[in-house]
Amino acid sequence: MNHPALDHRSLMMHRIIAERLRANPSLLETARANMTRWNCPERGWWREWSGILERALAEIIAVLERDDEEGCRLRQSSPFAGILSPQEVWKLNREFKETHETR
Repeated sequence: MNHPALDHRSLMMHRIIAERLRANPSLLETARANMTRWNCPERGWWREWSGILERALAEIIAVLERDDEEGCRLRQSSPFAGILSPQEVWKLNREFKETHETR
């Protein structure tokens, strides 16, 4: 799979995560706990996401759903691991691969 396809897959996953956050804002704690566990403030991405996670829910969701270079860059270091179950990720990956192999 090429980079644009991988970026598109990441956007699709983060749109699902955004839907989950709208329905259950307490899921933000998963991302915040990931950041605490990763604890690498010397990294620019970590500092950037730390700031983003202090914003209002609507602003955080807007970041997750951005369909531009900035959104793509941020999703590459997303702290939202664990919102989707491994089974959901596998299913999405399989479906995405099948869709893109037929093109």
